[in-house]
Amino acid sequence: MTDEQIIELYWARDQRAVDETERAYGGLCRTLSRRILRSPEDAEECVNDGYLRLWQRLPPERPAALGSYLARIVRNLSLDRLRQQGAAKRGGSAVTVSLEELSQVTGRGDVESHLAAQELGRAVDRFLRTQSEQSRCVFLRRYYFMDSRSEIAERYEISAAQVSVLLSRTRKRLRAYLKKEGLL
Repeated sequence: MTDEQIIELYWARDQRAVDETERAYGGLCRTLSRRILRSPEDAEECVNDGYLRLWQRLPPERPAALGSYLARIVRNLSLDRLRQQGAAKRGGSAVTVSLEELSQVTGRGDVESHLAAQELGRAVDRFLRTQSEQSRCVFLRRYYFMDSRSEIAERYEISAAQVSVLLSRTRKRLRAYLKKEGLL
């Protein structure tokens, strides 16, 4: 079933919408949430909460890309759960490491709140559109999907060292871009 057909089910308030969403995007959402929370039970709760949130938002919203829209909801719910659990304060999780790397760009430790700011988010989006496909994909896999360097290397058939270099250079270019835009 296409995204448009699934969205029509939501608009019709048809319960099959959730089943079709699960069939199409359940695996993506669970993987994303598990990477953040490291707990299958907590991840499952966040995914289910994501479906509920989607049900509540459609209508009136009509997203262009249902999978991306749902992934953003589940990711935010998972990050909220992580903050509630205090895991970010203990350090050592993949999310903490990723966010610490990204904080080098802004020079501030509270990256989550800065990324949530609409203006900064739009600037990062504009920046990523100017990058090569490989740089953009590697950046998103690391900082949005929380993939490890070795997972990214395997996915794109490059070495982990190349992944590190790509990420470092992209962060450096992003920092320069944000300075030029007056956001740093």
